[in-house]
Amino acid sequence: MTNGYRLFFSLLLLCMAALPASAEVYKTVDDQGNVTYTDNPPSNGKTVEPVDLPAINTQPGLQSPASTRKKSAENSGYADVSILAPAQDATIPPGQLNVVVQIFLEPALKAGHRVQLLHNGQAYGEPAYATSFSIDSLIRGEHSLKAQVVDENGAVIAQSGSVTIHVKRSSIQNNPGKKSNK
Repeated sequence: MTNGYRLFFSLLLLCMAALPASAEVYKTVDDQGNVTYTDNPPSNGKTVEPVDLPAINTQPGLQSPASTRKKSAENSGYADVSILAPAQDATIPPGQLNVVVQIFLEPALKAGHRVQLLHNGQAYGEPAYATSFSIDSLIRGEHSLKAQVVDENGAVIAQSGSVTIHVKRSSIQNNPGKKSNK
């Protein structure tokens, strides 16, 4: 292929890429009064009006929250302990009565080790040979969750970063249909 062909095809590609950026929108009205908007004006002689569109409203992208995965600095044997679900800053709606907490461990839980779930800094239940927990009867407000890997003596070997969730619940103050007992 000669340089002339390459230049020609390059210019052709540039022109084709610029077409959608300069495309116009047209408004047509048929005999029954139906309005159609199109980027191709009809060639059958119908009344066509160009439409001036406002500038596109754009928003900057959101920054993703910092990872809740915490690498163990110690020689615990666990490269990663993290809470997969619920996500950081998740909102629990009023109708959801329990929250399932999923823990990720790399490598898998070793013999003699257990996972202790912490809810608002306090142990939630007993340490278990499990990576899934269910928390129920949450009151509304902000809650923090953390997972710890403990050995058979209860010593913390590794732990996850903290995850904050927000629980929404109905309030008698916000529900005019119910009366308070005051």
